[in-house]
Amino acid sequence: MQSYSDPPRSLDELQSATPGPGYDIHHIVEQGQAEDEGYPREAIDSLDNLVVIPRMKHWEINQWYQTRSPEFGWQTPRDYLEGRNWAVKRSVGLEALKIVGVLKP
Repeated sequence: MQSYSDPPRSLDELQSATPGPGYDIHHIVEQGQAEDEGYPREAIDSLDNLVVIPRMKHWEINQWYQTRSPEFGWQTPRDYLEGRNWAVKRSVGLEALKIVGVLKP
């Protein structure tokens, strides 16, 4: 629970952190969709696509990806991103980290 109160960090800090109790490794570009769309595991699991975040924030991000939003034409972010390129997926993934207060704006 204490990890939930962590202040926002820079992308470098999130990428270089070591996961411990209460933390998860999170894929900036969602791994399931990326894999389904044929992106190589080397890209999906690259250090550039991985961050260490509080577990409960990870759950919030997963919920956010499943919630319809006017920003995405009343689609869920996950549906909106289907078939879009890596750069768009990454941009939305970074925005999700900011929305839940993990990544510094």
